[in-house]
Formats: sequence, structure tokens, C-alpha cells
Amino acid sequence: MKRVTRTALLLIVLTLLGLGVQFWSNSTWLSGAAGNPPTKVTGFYLAIGASASLGTQPNGIPSHNGYRSKTGYTNDVVAIEASKGVALDLAPIGCPAETAQSMLSSTDKCYKPPSRQMTVATKYLHEHATKVGLVTIDLGFNNVRPCLWPTVDQACVTSGIAMVQRSMPGVLSQLKAAAGPHVHFIGLLYGDPFLASYVNHLAGAATATASLAAMTALNQVLTVAFTAANVPSANIPGAYQSDNLTPVSTAKFGTVPTNVAVACNLSWMCAASPFGPDDHPNNAGYLVIAKEVVAKLPKQW
Repeated sequence: MKRVTRTALLLIVLTLLGLGVQFWSNSTWLSGAAGNPPTKVTGFYLAIGASASLGTQPNGIPSHNGYRSKTGYTNDVVAIEASKGVALDLAPIGCPAETAQSMLSSTDKCYKPPSRQMTVATKYLHEHATKVGLVTIDLGFNNVRPCLWPTVDQACVTSGIAMVQRSMPGVLSQLKAAAGPHVHFIGLLYGDPFLASYVNHLAGAATATASLAAMTALNQVLTVAFTAANVPSANIPGAYQSDNLTPVSTAKFGTVPTNVAVACNLSWMCAASPFGPDDHPNNAGYLVIAKEVVAKLPKQW
């Protein structure tokens, strides 16, 4: 009788464990095709770039670089994918003020030598070579950022874009060489927050036009580099309606071109002091960027 009781108890325990495992698995599955068992996807998200890749936003303290928020586009990407059942382990390694060429330099202000963002990135990719992952590359903006505010310095713009053209292929080559076969790369193009000069600058429309021309030229160079490396581009300027000059009525600025209104709505450039003008995206801007990144991900990981 004692032997039978133990056997029965063992069967009950095994049955419950089996049900528990089955329940846990079902609760973490993705929807599959009809007749096929769904599967759960886990992976990593390596976010490469400068301050925007860290979700930086102004904190209202004059002459301060702002703070690293938890509502940046990388956080939004993780949240969007989680809603689909894809669990991404976020690794934000960006360095404020990073440029395309500084990624290839021997030093980096954010890391103690000999480490720098590139060495940290390649080491991470080597260590996760068998994993599924996403890598976003958010570089190039800082090459022209100092050239566009408060006025547009065309010589500075030309020099900055030339540096991106020379450096970005090397950045992409090193990153892709370090990555495993299941890694999805996405390069970021840029909206133009400096279109806000249309409403908060004496030169107004002329400065806004010049900044848009500069950002368009930068995006063209980035697109060429990304395409050559077989890296999809997140169409952020499209989402920001950068080329849309259709007049639109706003409560704060009256009638302005649509691209100006969007730049004001999605960044801190039109915010009153002490939070503005600041070219970082706000929460709404980061979410728009995230959706463009997600749009370039495969339908099934």
C-alpha cells in the first residue's frame, strides 16, 4: 500500500509539472500559421550611436547635456516588439557627441582606454554570435549638428558630410564582420529638428531651407553607405514629413509649413527656455523613430 501511494504521488507530480511547462510555454508563444505550433523569440538589441540612442532629453538646467531617459526610441522598440511576443535584451552603448569618424578613432570619452564604443560593440557581437539580434546604427547627425545652429555654416556642413562618407563604410564593415548570421542591422536616417529656425530665428525661412538641404545631403550619403552594406534604412525623414511644405495652421505659430510644425511637435527645438531650444526628440518624436525602426524588421524573426 505504501509503495502504491508513492507511485501515485509521483505520477501526480509529473503530470502537474508537465501541465506547468505546457502552460508556461503557451503563455510565451508567438502566434504561428494555422496548424503550426507558435514559437517564442528572444534576442538582443545593441543600440549604437550618440545621445539620441540613449533617449536623452533636456532637464531644464542651463548649459547641461540633459538626462538619459527611459522613453527613448530604443525603449519603444523593445516595448513594441514585446507586445508581439519578441523579448529583446537592450544593450544601449551609445556615447553622447559620437560621430561617424570618432567610432573609428582610438579613444572615446565615454569609455576608459583601450575600450571605446566600437570595441565594446564588436566584443558584444562576438559574444552573441549565435543569438538572434537587432543592431541600430545612429551615427552621422553629430557630424553636421554644430553646423546648423544658430546659423548654417555651409563649409562646416560640407566637411562634416564628407567625413561621414569616408567613415561610415568602415563602421559598417567592422560591425557586420563581428555579427553572427541571425543579426538584423538597421541604419537611421534623420529628420531635421533645425527646421524650427523658421519660427524662432531672425533668418527664419532662409535658415530652415539651408538646414533642410544639409540634412537631405547627409541622408543621401548615409543611404548610399547603408545600401552598399546591405543595411536597411529607417525612413525617419519621411515620418517627420521633412519635404512637406504644405501650409498648416498651428495654435502657437500661426500658419507654417507642415515640416516645420512636425519638427516643433516631435523635438524640443520650439520649447520655451529652459527646456528649449534643444534638438533631441521628445517622447512623441522617439516613438515615431521607433516605429520606423520596427517597420524595417522582418515579419518573423
